[in-house]
Amino acid sequence: MFKFIPNFGTWFAVERLMNIRINKYVFAVAVSLTIVVNAGEAPKVKSIHTHEIIKIHNNAFTYGEQLSYRIHYGPLKGGTANFEVAANPVIVNERNTYHIKVKGKSAGLVDLMFKVHDEFESYLDEEALIPWKAIKKVKEGRYTDSDFILFDQLKGFATSRRGKIDILQQTQDVVSAIYFARSTNMSNAKIGDIFPVNFYMDGQNYVLRFKYTGRETIKTDVGTFKALVIKPQLIQGRVFKDDEALTLWVSDDENKLPLLVESDIFVGSIKAELVSYRNVKNALNAKIK
Repeated sequence: MFKFIPNFGTWFAVERLMNIRINKYVFAVAVSLTIVVNAGEAPKVKSIHTHEIIKIHNNAFTYGEQLSYRIHYGPLKGGTANFEVAANPVIVNERNTYHIKVKGKSAGLVDLMFKVHDEFESYLDEEALIPWKAIKKVKEGRYTDSDFILFDQLKGFATSRRGKIDILQQTQDVVSAIYFARSTNMSNAKIGDIFPVNFYMDGQNYVLRFKYTGRETIKTDVGTFKALVIKPQLIQGRVFKDDEALTLWVSDDENKLPLLVESDIFVGSIKAELVSYRNVKNALNAKIK
């Protein structure tokens, strides 16, 4: 829900993008197919009451699902992103979880100039769709970062290498937020409706708001689909041109497969497109051909 644009010369773009570290933002487009690091920061949270474990109906994904994406920066192939749900449940805190892995890698000219290798993992509760554990390993050029997060969803806090912080009910991590959002029932959504998701990243709480803007038919490498059109609400001025610079298309069926992400940034454009899928939970009724 995951940078070398040759509009004004590839080398100029490389230098500019390395200086402002867009890699972290762009691979959030690919890795999250959302732009969590640019979502609005949530108010300060102070847990007072014990949180509940609320069951969430999930008919969007299942064990063994695999999704692969190709990333483009302008006309260049910039990398790949792969999402994989383990074939079997993993027990965490005596509960069944979906073990989800996401890997983003640079390719081609991008890889030669600025190597990126990002890995994220999430252990998402099977019934409540909340994470109990998350892992982050990021390598972007000379920059590296890692984190190991434990969520106490009952007492309402998250503990990581960055310390301990109170969290809201149903707080997600950067990976689980995508799968939680996919479980949202949008069958009766009206244009302009907003669906918020609370999530934790790098020691802070954020809220990501998905705005439903309508339906379209789109053509991708894996077929032509009827799609829901979503606008994640972003902070403008840092990387994106405005707070609705990114558009996400998801299949208009129970799977809600992220099909395509497109965004304009100050130095060009980014696109992440679904190129393969395996073991989806339901029939792809949104696929036209």
